[in-house]
Amino acid sequence: MGAYLWLVWYNAQSKLSPKHWTLAVTYEAHDRAYATVYEVSNEFTGYYKSRVIRRVHLTSNHPSGAYGGRILLGEVNDNVLCSLEAYSDTAAELVNSQNRKHGQANANCHDWAQVIVRSLEDAMLLPQGALARLEKCPRVG
Repeated sequence: MGAYLWLVWYNAQSKLSPKHWTLAVTYEAHDRAYATVYEVSNEFTGYYKSRVIRRVHLTSNHPSGAYGGRILLGEVNDNVLCSLEAYSDTAAELVNSQNRKHGQANANCHDWAQVIVRSLEDAMLLPQGALARLEKCPRVG
């Protein structure tokens, strides 16, 4: 049984602030589908930590802001679902490493999502073009 992988973004607090991005997995492709949401947050510490939130509606609001939109990245198989949490943890560590080298707030949830999607696309676990679609998604405001 396949699942759908989505990039979901939430409205920022101001027009100059970054939107919060998450990755969501659903088994149905409609607005009210229940999702497992993967995200990173820094809780104002500068250190990003990945977390998983289960059984939320795909279009629910987020504590960081109101639901802003989503894009389907592709269908994924059970192998991806079994390893997505590990991908998330690794991508969070890469973001933290980047921030240690280049200064806090250099990398964020956008970079985290890019690392995961690039890895899945490179491994042919997501269709070609998923990363290109992600890179066109709104980042600010």
